[in-house]
Amino acid sequence: MVKILLIIFLYIPFTLFAQSDLLKPQLELIDTKIDTINISDFLLNEPLDKNFNKKFKVLEFWATWCRPCLKAVPHLNKLQQKFKDSNIVFLSFTYETPQKVKQTLKKVKFETVVVTDTTRTIHRTLRIEYNRTMPLPRTVLIDNENKIIWYGSPEKLTAKLVEKFLKKTSLRK
Repeated sequence: MVKILLIIFLYIPFTLFAQSDLLKPQLELIDTKIDTINISDFLLNEPLDKNFNKKFKVLEFWATWCRPCLKAVPHLNKLQQKFKDSNIVFLSFTYETPQKVKQTLKKVKFETVVVTDTTRTIHRTLRIEYNRTMPLPRTVLIDNENKIIWYGSPEKLTAKLVEKFLKKTSLRK
C-alpha cells in the first residue's frame, strides 16, 4: 500500500508538470501574428472562399488515431452550428494523408472544414508539434488580424469563450 501511495504522489506532480511544460512553448506565441495557414488539401466541407485572413479562426488539431480528438467532433460541430452566421471559420487540421483520413471521415460526421497539412508546417508554426511531441487534441484561436489569441483543448472551448473571442474581449479569467 505504501508503495502504491508513493508512486501516486510521485507520478501525479510529474504528469502535471509535463503537461504544463508542453504548453509553455505554445503560450509564448499568444498575441503574436502568423503569416499563413498552410493547407495541403481540403478533405471535407471545402468552402468557396478560402481566404481566411479577415476571419476569426478556430483551428482544431486532430488525428485519426486520437480518440479524444474524435470524441470532440460533436462538440465542435455544435459550436460551428451556433456561430455559422458569424465571421468565423472552424478548421479541423490533421497532418495525415487524404487516403488515411478517408475512412475516418466515413465514420465520424465532421461539419467543420476538414483539412490536412501533410508538411506539418502549421503544426510547427503554432508549436502543436514541438520537440517531436504533439499533444492532441489541441485548439487554437486566431483572430481576424491573424493574431494568436488562445490555446487549449476542445472541451475548454465553450460558446461563451467563442463569444468573447469574436468581441475581442479578454479570454483570461
